[in-house]
Amino acid sequence: MKFTKAEIDAIIEASPRIFVPFNKLVLSQDYQARAGGNTPKMSIVELAASIKESGVLQNLVVVQGARGRYEVCAGGRRLEALTLLVGNGDLADNYPVPVLIVPADKALIASLSENCFHIPMHPADEFAAFAKLIGQGKSVEDVAAAFGITPLVVKRRMKLATVSPKLMALFREDQIGLDCLMVLASVDDQQKQEQTWAALPSWNRRPDYLRQLLTQGEIESDRDAVAKYVTLKAYEKAGGALRRDLFSDDEKKAYLLDAALLEKLATDKLQKRAKQIAAEGWKWVDVRVRYAFDEYVKYGELRKTKRQPDAEEAAALEVLDGRIAALHAQMETLADEDGDEETFYQLEGEAEGLEEQRKALDEALSVWPADLMAQAGCVVHVGNNGTAAVKYGLIRPEDRSDMVQAARQAAENGTDEPLVSLPSPKTRPVHSEKLVRCLTAHRVAAVQAELLDRPDVALAAITAHLAQKIFRGNDLYYCRSENVFAITATDSQSEMRSAAEDMVASAAWAKLQAERTAWAERLPENLEDIFPWLLAQEQATALHLLTFVVAVTVTGIYGTEPERQSNEALARALGLDMSQWWTATGASYFNHVSKARVLEVVTEAVDANAASPLAALKKDAVVTGAEQTVAGTGWLPACLRIRTDETKQIEAAADDTCRVPAEPALTA
Repeated sequence: MKFTKAEIDAIIEASPRIFVPFNKLVLSQDYQARAGGNTPKMSIVELAASIKESGVLQNLVVVQGARGRYEVCAGGRRLEALTLLVGNGDLADNYPVPVLIVPADKALIASLSENCFHIPMHPADEFAAFAKLIGQGKSVEDVAAAFGITPLVVKRRMKLATVSPKLMALFREDQIGLDCLMVLASVDDQQKQEQTWAALPSWNRRPDYLRQLLTQGEIESDRDAVAKYVTLKAYEKAGGALRRDLFSDDEKKAYLLDAALLEKLATDKLQKRAKQIAAEGWKWVDVRVRYAFDEYVKYGELRKTKRQPDAEEAAALEVLDGRIAALHAQMETLADEDGDEETFYQLEGEAEGLEEQRKALDEALSVWPADLMAQAGCVVHVGNNGTAAVKYGLIRPEDRSDMVQAARQAAENGTDEPLVSLPSPKTRPVHSEKLVRCLTAHRVAAVQAELLDRPDVALAAITAHLAQKIFRGNDLYYCRSENVFAITATDSQSEMRSAAEDMVASAAWAKLQAERTAWAERLPENLEDIFPWLLAQEQATALHLLTFVVAVTVTGIYGTEPERQSNEALARALGLDMSQWWTATGASYFNHVSKARVLEVVTEAVDANAASPLAALKKDAVVTGAEQTVAGTGWLPACLRIRTDETKQIEAAADDTCRVPAEPALTA
């Protein structure tokens, strides 16, 4: 039987309302619509605090029972809260409780009315109500006591009430979750709240991402290395502005708003460490809040040298080495004899401790060379772990020549180790990344085209490739499909076309495409039929197909010119001559390099007399003249040349001629 709300309201309206002593009330076992035992205990505590402050504002629904008792069929939570208050001595045992007496046959209906038609207060209303109470003069502590909650909870709910009305309306409509609302409430600027929420993509409305956007430009006291080094206490003492998040579980966490002050405090603190470092004898000491690699990339670096141990140190090292060796021998004996495992681990731990002592003694023997420290310096900065750190032994560019002389002198005095590392001077590359990719793509195409005619090389190449994979080993093996072999092949034609716009006009491309077309016409339409088809062919057919598929997988396109190219050995095996596949023209090369480079190429390909008349011309005329002059010479840029044994010997001889014997202590 269904009852409307109006019918249930009529039943309740006709029932009498009276006050009944608390000790006459019992919880009904027959007429309760809500099962007991599922109410969170904290909510009962809060309800008890409210009743203590304001009394029972809503009557209980009861049925008159035997022996003057009244069975509560609606209002079980209020009865539980009253029981708590009476038990604590806050209310008398006969405290008068307002009740509504209903007939027994209507009791369950009344209980349903309490639970089905009751509309709970929206959290947004609760936030606003707390704020109103404070506005009426109630203290945070008073409100907390009245509702049985902590002052922090009151402060958080009041803070939530300060969220932009526009966003609060979205919260009421369940378009913003409570977790995101708490993040929004952590900042006071309502316009910033609205703008940040609007900037969130609909698919990424997560509290952590929202917090990240809201706190841009702020410094987290517990995560930023400089903030940890300065300490929050020192920052606050200096008057630094900050913001605390009421909703953070870490009461000590804060967001620092004055980055300039923080850096000043860090710099001042680092100065003390810098004075200590300067006293060690360095030429200069820089103080930086953060170490920026780019700032010092052109600096050289001094290295430590190893001094001889004194008698005491030598004796200590000898003792440690002996004890470590003895322990290892004992461990080996235990392992061979399958001895006691606990003893083995005990010996292992002892050996590790001695090895740490040995390492510490060894490190103490590594020192900065005193005669070179006067030409180098250090940078004192805040490390990633929030402590002062030092970058030792940097050499300024202007001190380089003096340091080189000092290092040479040290080498002449018998120092075998390299003492100084100097960065190689940066030079502008001869060819742009786009041009290098274009040239090396043509080289790949030429290697592929040459390979089509050499099944013997293809067979050796693929066999070597597979052998390298097998014998190198692979711990990460994934079986992604029911393939017979764990072998993959990728056609590189798309990459070559992307790298070289003129690729389709090249002879190598034409040969490759002709072969591709021929095989496409010859092979079965259903690729799964290739294997049985090959079994029916002569072995030469299979070998030629293998040669084609091996050829089109050759790679080796680069953005910068490498010292050695991946397809070098393959190109040498094929006897590749790139002048048969590529020619330097305005379109293929000269238009893409500087005028000075064009003249350099003409001089290299012909001679200086051929380049001299072109020097006075404009770039377009120089390109045309260079194309005509270089034609037929077979000139190639370095990345297209094949390094034969002869060229290797020439390069090695050139290196020997250029080497400076007096500089063994310097490394580029």
